[in-house]
Amino acid sequence: AVVNAFKHAWNGYRKYAWGHDHLKPISKGAQNWFGLGLTIVDSLDTMLVMNLKDEFDEAKDWVASSLNFSINKDVNLFETTIRVLGGLLSTFHISGDNVFLERAKDLGQRLMGAFTSASGIPYSDVNLKSTRGHAPKWSPDSSTSEVTTIQLEFRDLSRCSKEPQFEDAATRISTIIHDLEKTDGLVPIFINANSA
Repeated sequence: AVVNAFKHAWNGYRKYAWGHDHLKPISKGAQNWFGLGLTIVDSLDTMLVMNLKDEFDEAKDWVASSLNFSINKDVNLFETTIRVLGGLLSTFHISGDNVFLERAKDLGQRLMGAFTSASGIPYSDVNLKSTRGHAPKWSPDSSTSEVTTIQLEFRDLSRCSKEPQFEDAATRISTIIHDLEKTDGLVPIFINANSA
């Protein structure tokens, strides 16, 4: 029943929103937040677990030929890390296919632009093409929970790629956060990447 439910949702996405981030099921249209095929990347590891080989192979071909990170688009570091970087890495671990690791390394290098602040705390947003990090338009701050929740993916990317800069950046966040002054053991919910 779970597999059938997945296939029903997947077929709707495939028919009406292929390559876009999300399906709009009522209007049968597509929606883009980042323009990174979020539904495809989010679904890769699930398809492997469900043994949906045909669906996986088609999605893998899209990742290999159409997933483009060189776009002039500002993305949220946290969301892109947990959904796209995490999705590629988990699929690499399950499948062993290097195409997913190579795509993860490309994305990871671009996301490193968020870590260019003076403090080492990453900016909340980063432009994928220019790799320039910046605060969101509505606030100079980053969300503490967001910048500290990217540890797993960045550490894993370093360990899979044998490139230490990703884990080093994540470790620097942990060190800064643990050294902050605390109120009743808690740090603030926002942190300024320029002055942390």
